[in-house]
Order: sequence, then structure tokens, then C-alpha cells
Amino acid sequence: MKQKITDNLGLKILAVIFSVILWLIAININDPVTQESYNVTVQLQNLTNLTSSGKYVEVMNNTDSIKVTVRGSRTVLSSFTEKNIVATADVSKINSNNQVPIEVSTTRISDRIESIRPDKQYVQLSIENIGKQQIPINVNVQNEPGEGYIFGSAATTQNVVIISGPESKVSEVAYAAVEINVDGATSDVNISLPIHLYNSKDDILDTSKITMSMNEVYTTASILQTKNLPIVCAATGVLPDGYALTGVIDSVPAYITLAGRSSVMKNLTAVEVSEPIDVSGYDSDVNTEVDLKPYLPEGTSIVGGNEAGQVNVTVHIEKETVREFRVDTDRIHTTGIPEGLTIELDEEENTLRVELQGLKALLSAIDSGSIVGIVDVDRYMSDEGISEIKEGNYTMPVSFTLPEGVKLTREYRVRVKVKSTE
Repeated sequence: MKQKITDNLGLKILAVIFSVILWLIAININDPVTQESYNVTVQLQNLTNLTSSGKYVEVMNNTDSIKVTVRGSRTVLSSFTEKNIVATADVSKINSNNQVPIEVSTTRISDRIESIRPDKQYVQLSIENIGKQQIPINVNVQNEPGEGYIFGSAATTQNVVIISGPESKVSEVAYAAVEINVDGATSDVNISLPIHLYNSKDDILDTSKITMSMNEVYTTASILQTKNLPIVCAATGVLPDGYALTGVIDSVPAYITLAGRSSVMKNLTAVEVSEPIDVSGYDSDVNTEVDLKPYLPEGTSIVGGNEAGQVNVTVHIEKETVREFRVDTDRIHTTGIPEGLTIELDEEENTLRVELQGLKALLSAIDSGSIVGIVDVDRYMSDEGISEIKEGNYTMPVSFTLPEGVKLTREYRVRVKVKSTE
């Protein structure tokens, strides 16, 4: 029996080997070995070991995105997907170059997988300290309000934002700002706006790696109405005899532009300097500097130049002149005549020469025919201390109706005759 088994042993071994080869060929023909590649994201493990110690961790160059090649039979791989691959990198195993080794495995039929191989061996990390800053929020105003209006001021409900992130990014931030558009506005603009971060060169920074305590803030831009208003001044004081105020008070500039709320501005027609300029003793024009700010209506301010509010004011003073007028006596009337009496002007006086004193412009405007004289008998009796007037001839004072700023050079009297009506 033993001899039969060993007979032709070499041929028998060759037959076995050939049978195995044939079996393998048959298997590979019907279910060949192949390989597939899958895109997989590496999951970082124990990352809190770094982040809890105040470190900012960032994956560099997408090294956590890998391609995994799996080798196995066509039957096995036909039901295999990237979801069956687990790729991890344990941060606790990080090396001195901030590289974390990648480990890959499968969640099913691992015993039927011939091999699994990632195209990268490490996840490359960037590690730096976390920075934190409190940054002021500015308001950048864009465009111009409507005609007759200006931008007044802007405010946000919160004036600072707290930012955190990698020190290298946080240190670039110089300030935060919102941009508010007031184009054509005629009333306040109120809006919630996104917050942007800027560097010292006023460039907007990428905030994808920075965390902000808030991403937008409610912002108000006040819009003020403007008006170009005249400056009104007054003068007071006693001038030397023979001199008078012309009534003209100039200011340089003559107008000033104010800005304020529409509710305040709508009723304004001028900027009035309530304290008059004292010109006592002057016999020529008076020039003085006036600070307008104390006289501005509440809630207004000077804009458009001369914000200091200083104006030069000139009070014009002229020497008076004298001009003679002829007043017909028929334009002199009597009043205050006691009952039972009549008064007649002396018939010999049909014209009265009257000298008037005043500014040349005022005197030139007077027509002698417009001058009216009054003889007040009652006042005459009072001034003279007479309780009763009798028939006879008297010389009584005449008053005249004159324009403001014009006066008599002296007192004028006319002869009158008092008669009884009985």
C-alpha cells in the first residue's frame, strides 16, 4: 500500500500544484482581485488636548483629505463604499514637526480585504496661541444726504466687539467698522449692519478664522437740515451831539449756515445777536468782533465754514446835517382849545421857516408839504402854569410830526389870537 502511495510521487505533487493553479485561475476569471480608491476625511482625535490649553489648531494644505486605496475581490468591493473606511489621526501622537500619523481601517469584511492604503501618512497641523482683543467699532459713512441736509453723527448700540482666534490673525486687526449709506437721506438712517475687521492700512480682513462676539450691530446716522441765515445785530448808546446811527449794521460774513433737527430749523429766519453793541461816544463807524455761538438756537451748530462763529460787525454812524423847510401856516393846526374860545394864527405869518436836523438821506426824503404843525393850547397852559386863558395875543410853541431820526434844531413859536365865541 505504501508503495502505491509513493509510486510516481513527483507526478502526483505536480498534479496537485497544477490543480491549485487551475483553481486560482478559475477564481480569478470568475471573481478577480481588483482595487478601488475612495476620498475620505481624517477625523482628529483628542484635539481638546491642545485647544483646552489655549491653542488654535488648523489643518494645513487639506492634509486631512486623503485618498484610500482598497484591494480585494470584485465581489467584496462591489458592496464596499467610503463609509466603510475609518480614517483617524490621534493628536496625542503628534510629532515635533506638528505631524499626526494617519490610521485607516474598515468597519466591515476586513478579513476579506487584501490591503488598505492611504495616500498620505500624516495630517500636518499649524498650532499657535489663541489671541483675544476688544476692538472699537467705527462707523464709515458712505455718500451724501439729500440737498439741504448734512450728516450729523453716527452711533452704534455697542461700541466694541470682542474677537478671538489665532494670534497671527488677531494681531492684524486694527479696528472694526460698519458702513452706513446715507445717499439722498432727509431723515435719520437706522439699520442693522454687518461688522467688518480692518488692518492698519484700512484693508478688510478675512474673518473666517476669527470669532467675533457679534457679527452685526444696530447703527444710527443722524441727518440734519441746513439753512443759510442772515446775521441780525442791534446797537445801543448815546452818540455825540450831531451824530446818528444810520440804521445799517453790516457783518462779514453776512450769512451763516446752521444745521439742526428739522423741527428746530423750520422756524428759523435769522441768527439774532440779542446783546446790542454799545456805540456810546463814537462819532464814526464802530467795528467789532462778535462771537455768534452764545446766540445760536439750542440744538443747532455752524457748518460749512467759520465753525468758530466769529464775525466782524460794523455799526455805521454819520454826522447829521441841517436843512431848512418852509411850512405854510395853513398846515399848522390847533388843538386843546378851551370851551367858548377860538384861536387864529397871525395872518401876517403865512409861512414858517423850520430847520430840521438829521441824516442827509432822511432829510432828502422829506417833502415840506408833508410837514404838519400842531399848536396845543392845553399843553401850553400846563407848561406856563395858566389855569385859565383869556382873550388876547399869545406866542405859543409849535410841535411837528417828523420822521424818526429827524429833529428840530430849536423850538418854534407862532403868534396866535384868542377870541371868545360869544
